[in-house]
Amino acid sequence: MKHPLAKFLIFLVPAVAGTVWLFWRLSPEQAIIKRADVLFASLEKKTLSTGTPREKAERFQVLLSPKLDVRAPHPIPSGPVPPATAADLVERFQDGVTSCRISRGKETVAFPSGGQAIYEATAEVDLSIGRSSRRVLRYRCRFEFEKVGRDWLLRLVVLTPI
Repeated sequence: MKHPLAKFLIFLVPAVAGTVWLFWRLSPEQAIIKRADVLFASLEKKTLSTGTPREKAERFQVLLSPKLDVRAPHPIPSGPVPPATAADLVERFQDGVTSCRISRGKETVAFPSGGQAIYEATAEVDLSIGRSSRRVLRYRCRFEFEKVGRDWLLRLVVLTPI
């Protein structure tokens, strides 16, 4: 057997790399980022969209805590919002816009306590409501999640215009 150490390393390096990647991918920080990805994807509407408005609303509703609170500027409703109502608003939004593209930047995730996570980012929303009506909105987003069982549920949304 020539070069047994080389053969051992050929198997060891990918195994260690795969293990490190798996732990990173399953980390709580990545879980929060994935939740934010689903949230933003539920609001976006592109030419080649992934799912119907109803399917997007259902994916959105799964993310929400029964105690969801929203603090945002008009026309977004503020105050306590039941998950079913929030999903209905997402579906009506999807039905009412021609396109919605969301770009994010400066993403951070913090864990102030064991069962709480805070996701913050800047978001630029490029919104079209017909052929001639286009708006670009910029927000500082703060999403607070609470751990319920194995899931992280969204309990607070704060959107601040920039």
